[in-house]
Order: sequence, then structure tokens, then C-alpha cells
Amino acid sequence: MALETLTQGTIGLSERLRTGAVAGLVAGVVFILANMIYATSQGLPAIAPFLAIGTIFFFDDMPMMTLEYALTGVITHFALALLFGMIFALLVPALPNVAALVGGALAYGLALYLINFLIFGNLIFEWFAPGGKGPDQIFELIIHPVAYGLLLIPFFVDMVRRSEQGT
Repeated sequence: MALETLTQGTIGLSERLRTGAVAGLVAGVVFILANMIYATSQGLPAIAPFLAIGTIFFFDDMPMMTLEYALTGVITHFALALLFGMIFALLVPALPNVAALVGGALAYGLALYLINFLIFGNLIFEWFAPGGKGPDQIFELIIHPVAYGLLLIPFFVDMVRRSEQGT
């Protein structure tokens, strides 16, 4: 019986991580599109969010307008979106119902903003720090929970409902 339980748990974990990877990538696409639209509305090039994200990989204080920087930003963004989706998937079993899933997803998006911008931004990545020359903090505070956090929900609703029903 212990082997059967372990196998079922492994399958459950595998399913959660796979779902989290897909959810993170989909949410990451919408998130970056929203950032690109916002950038162009501010007179910046649409590629500006990828250039900003490139500063994470290169540990630079300012983004550079190069193809290498842009491609590095694309890869870094989608790798982080995938990773963040998988981390959220690991938290899903602690969410007992769909209402908790919604609250958890919003809180997770907010936590991503707080950790990435307020903590890492102030400690390591100056470009992302409040008061710096980087992204608009109010926009990022809103877009992380809304465009990333909320978009994770549809991928996990069925999983949470099955868990509620014990199946």
C-alpha cells in the first residue's frame, strides 16, 4: 500500500508541475504583452520590457538596446514565468477550494512583485527598484497579481475541485 500511495503522490506532483509550467508560460505571455502595450503607451519601444529583464541576467544597472540583450530578456522572462508557474503549482495543494485558489493566485502575483521589485530590486537589481529609472512601480504592482496571478487560476480549478471531492 505504501508504494501505491507514493506512486500516486509522484503522479500528482508530476501533473501539478506540468500544469504549473504550462500555466506559467501562458500567464507569462499575457503578462509580457501587457507590459509591451504599456511600454509603447509610454513612448518606449515594445521590446523595452525584454531589455529591462535582460538586466537581471547581465546584472546591469541599465538595459542596453542590443539584440543580445533583447534575446536574453526573452529567454530569462519565459524561464522565470515557467519556474514561477511551477512554484505556484507546488502551493496549490494547500488551497482547499476555488475561492482560496483565487485568493492564493492574487497573493502569489503580489508576492512576486514584492520579492522581485522591492527585495531583489533594492538589494541586487537596481533597475527594478522603486524610485529608479526602471519599470513603473504602480503598473507592476497591479499587473503582477492581475495579469500573472489571475491567469494561473483556470489551469488549477479542476485540480482544486478534484481535491475538494477527494478524487
